[in-house]
Amino acid sequence: MKNLLIAFILLVAQPVLAAMSVDKIVLYLEDGPNARDDVVVSNPDEETLYVQTEIFRVDNPGMENEQRVRVVNPDEFKLLVSPSKAVLAPGERKRFRLMALDRNLDEEKVYRVTFKPVVGKIKAEQTALKILVAYQALVFVQPDDGEYKVDLVEDGNVYRLTNSGNINVEVVEVRHCLSEGECEKLEVSGRLYAGTSIQVADMPENGELEVLLRGQTSERVRFPLDS
Repeated sequence: MKNLLIAFILLVAQPVLAAMSVDKIVLYLEDGPNARDDVVVSNPDEETLYVQTEIFRVDNPGMENEQRVRVVNPDEFKLLVSPSKAVLAPGERKRFRLMALDRNLDEEKVYRVTFKPVVGKIKAEQTALKILVAYQALVFVQPDDGEYKVDLVEDGNVYRLTNSGNINVEVVEVRHCLSEGECEKLEVSGRLYAGTSIQVADMPENGELEVLLRGQTSERVRFPLDS
């Protein structure tokens, strides 16, 4: 899983897992008042769990110059997480509220929020390797008129799926179909952020391209190919 971050703290030789789980890792928020959603963190472990959060702003998402900038200056906080840290007893669940402060956007803003466990001492007679598993949620703050616009564009000798809209969409599956029911899956997938593209390798010359797109809802679109 791309959004799973794994950190190792070397305490001994035998592995011990510090468990934590979250109920979602992709969130969609609007750029209007009261735009909020919750992430529920659970502690199924037998030890007390300490959770800290970190907020990262994603600049130029999906591009070669993409940067993830940790937000630490209070004046720059456009996404709030409450609480920012918490203590969970064994078996306890805690709700973290995410609230967007961005307003009147022309294009969506992208953030990543890390939920990072911090644990106490290992209660074991033998030394062990304690494994801390942190989760990173992908958060999209979208304008009121948000829309993705996916097209198939010829670029020299190759074709690209491009998104000229102002919000992202995920390309889940691409198939080349010669006729109804006669389709072959192509190795093309990924998230199309606003203003980005994905190359379609080994492009067929006839039939049509069927693309499964997933945003807050899913749809299949078809692009006829020149014969």
